[in-house]
Amino acid sequence: MSTISIITSVHDGGHHYIDETYQSLREQKLPGDWEWHWYVQEDGRTGITDGTLPRDSRISIESGLPARAAVGRTHALARATGELVRTLDADDVLLPGALERDIETLERVPWCVSACLDLHQDGSTSPGPYDPPGGPVEPGRFFDEVVEQRLSVQAATFAARRPLVLALGGWHALTGAEGVALLLAAEAVAPGEFIAEPSILYRKHPDQTTAADRYWKPEETATRREAGIQRARAMREVGWTWP
Repeated sequence: MSTISIITSVHDGGHHYIDETYQSLREQKLPGDWEWHWYVQEDGRTGITDGTLPRDSRISIESGLPARAAVGRTHALARATGELVRTLDADDVLLPGALERDIETLERVPWCVSACLDLHQDGSTSPGPYDPPGGPVEPGRFFDEVVEQRLSVQAATFAARRPLVLALGGWHALTGAEGVALLLAAEAVAPGEFIAEPSILYRKHPDQTTAADRYWKPEETATRREAGIQRARAMREVGWTWP
C-alpha cells in the first residue's frame, strides 16, 4: 500500500471541530492502493482529543510541551511514514476529492497547494479572492507575493513528497506563518503546482490562532514574514535544487 500522511497540530481551544475534520478525512476516496494515516500532535495538553476522536488504527495521537503549530507539525512529521505528507488544520474540513487530487499532482511535481473556501460562523462560504490560475506555479511567484504582503494562497493546503519536507527541516520554528515559510522554501528548490479546485473549508472562528489580536502584533508579524523570506532567499542564492 502507498500512504499519504496527514499532519495536524491541535491546541486547546482549536480542538472543538476536530471530529468534523476526522469525518471529512474518513470520507476521502483515494486512488488505487493508496491509504491515509493521520498524525495528530497535541500542543501542550495531553488528552484534549480524548472522547472526540475514535479508536482508528489509521490515527496516531501524541502530545508534548506547548510550542505552537510549527513544533507540533514537525513532531508529527517525525512519526509519519507515508511517501507523501499533507497539512490539515484541526478545525478545517477536507472537501471531496482533495487527497486524490494531491496524490495525482504529486506524481508530477514535488509539492502543491490548492484553493480553499472560507467557512464562516453562519455556515456560509466564500472563495479566496486572489487565487492564481491552476497548473504549474511560476518560479518565485509566492516569494514575490510574500515580499509584497499579498500571498494569494493558504499554506494550510500544502502537500508534498515527505523526503522534500524532511530535507527542508519541516516547519519553520516560528510563532505563526510556519506554513508560509515551508511553502517558500519548497518553492525555492523545486517546481510545484496550484490546484484550482478547493480542497478545504477553512474555518473562521474566535478560537483560531489567527483570530487573537496578539497574533497580529506588528513587530512579530514582520519578523515571521522576514524569517521565511530570508530562508528562501538564502536557499535560492546557494543554488541547491531538489532532484
